Amino acid sequence: MKKYDLIIVGGGMAGLRAAIEAVKQNLHVAVISKVHPLRSHSVAASGGLNAVIPQKDIKKKNIDSIEKHFQDSMKCGYNASDPDALQTLVSRAPGKIKELERWGCLFSREKDNSIAVRTMGAASFPRTVYSSDKTGHAIMNTLYGQCIRLRQNKPDLLRFYDEWFVHKLLVYNNVVSGVIALEIATGKMEVFTAKAVIWASGGSGKVFGNTSNPLTNSGWGLAVPLYAGAPLRDMEFIQFHPTQLSRSHVLITEAARGEGAILLNRKGERFLESYSDSKDKKELSARDIVSRNIQREILAGRGVDASCVYLDLRGLGSRKIKKQLPGVRELCKTYANLDPIRQKIPVTPGQHYIIGGISTNEKTQTEIEGFFAAGECACAGVHGTNRMGGNSLMETLVFGEISAQSAGSYIRQKHHRLPNKLFFENAYAEEKNKLQILLKTNGEVKPAEIRAKMNNAMDEFAGIYRDGMGLVEAGQIIKELKTTYMTNMLVQGKDARANYGLIEAIELKGSLDIADIIIQCALKRKESIGVHFRNDFPITKGRPRYSLVKVKKGKIKIRHIAIHIRNKPLIALFSDLRLLKK
Repeated sequence: MKKYDLIIVGGGMAGLRAAIEAVKQNLHVAVISKVHPLRSHSVAASGGLNAVIPQKDIKKKNIDSIEKHFQDSMKCGYNASDPDALQTLVSRAPGKIKELERWGCLFSREKDNSIAVRTMGAASFPRTVYSSDKTGHAIMNTLYGQCIRLRQNKPDLLRFYDEWFVHKLLVYNNVVSGVIALEIATGKMEVFTAKAVIWASGGSGKVFGNTSNPLTNSGWGLAVPLYAGAPLRDMEFIQFHPTQLSRSHVLITEAARGEGAILLNRKGERFLESYSDSKDKKELSARDIVSRNIQREILAGRGVDASCVYLDLRGLGSRKIKKQLPGVRELCKTYANLDPIRQKIPVTPGQHYIIGGISTNEKTQTEIEGFFAAGECACAGVHGTNRMGGNSLMETLVFGEISAQSAGSYIRQKHHRLPNKLFFENAYAEEKNKLQILLKTNGEVKPAEIRAKMNNAMDEFAGIYRDGMGLVEAGQIIKELKTTYMTNMLVQGKDARANYGLIEAIELKGSLDIADIIIQCALKRKESIGVHFRNDFPITKGRPRYSLVKVKKGKIKIRHIAIHIRNKPLIALFSDLRLLKK
């Protein structure tokens, strides 16, 4: 049994930022990650992160501000964002850019050496700070470098457990007490005890088949806290990115459209001009609008090969593509055998981001004492019903830091008394028994076959356009797959050592449960708002509400709660922010 003050589950951007802050508070920290941090999905982030950068020309009347960042984000989220959480994000964002710059992050620069910014969808000003089109790579290397520095300076305070798989969150009387994890290489299971746990496991995109997410984003990261009693919020809101390379899982970053790329149908028409909701901002409209209108073109028979449209970068010129979008060019040449300098890129919408997640407040606190969550796995309501491009990377940094501050405060203020030894022994024995049962399964259906059927059902019935009949059918398919999982699944390999088939089988249970929750939440929300579009209920209903999901005795319980709207005017809302800027 290993003892720490704080356990951080996940080694992506939110997890590393939390680790840095926790070590600064002299907490004894363990970071447990399924993959090495520099192979986490955060590295793949391309476009940039949003922050209001001070303008040099103060004579300009129409300049960006924190208030405008707030307003753009709120509008993009259909006024369904939590005001407190969004205020926290936009007010702390400029400081995070300065912090990364101080730590040596290589941001792209203008000719006068100022930090370069680009425009992303739904933004009224250029405020997306970037590093070419490899922003995630630059930030993750910076954060990991800081972790290595801290580990050298304070070797007893920070420990990384790379390629460990967390499969249980330990909670006693609604107070967190640690986790149980499996070392993938050896098959050894270990109990980690802690006074607090920060969950930063990332997204759940592999519940869908057509997604830009990696295999690691299986949905298990949301399932484990759910099983331990943590409610999930807004799980029906799934964001689809408009430009995924056709017939692949490769994302073509929104930065391409931010730099001036345009979308064309098979007739060569810039079709976004013909839709009322995208005729003004065109390619820089919100992601939900662009994705829906691409899908409309395909359904109307104006798509390319009845499956995609073209993203045209040729008008940007060779020099700009090579300088600003080298990653896009490299991906196209590698995976599509085309050069965007001379050829159009076939793209189609693909699942990209889970807007919902573990329900938290603006301090990253959950309903379980001592349990905090940050990053894509968490949902404080920042994005409302539709995320603005560039806000999620900043969210990981802002709330990653806050999670460690909240955890440190909790640890210092509480009188912590861990459960007795018998509690941990019983939990360990129970998890060990579950592994042995899985290893002994002798059915006929492989986990990959079950996952493929789940992916197909989610792509077909829970995608950009939804309706009640399709969601009911998807729910029935998932129910049948759950039965197959329990009664007729085959796990290859009878040893836990380096058994990725076993890991896949464990994660599949979480994937099925998360898929079921997405479907049931989508069924219960009988309206269209943001990324959730119901063909049978195309109108938005009244005051925005968020959904809250719990699982009780194996049954999904969903309720809707009205989003708190401040009574005071927007100017008063930002009185504190102006003091912060000074």
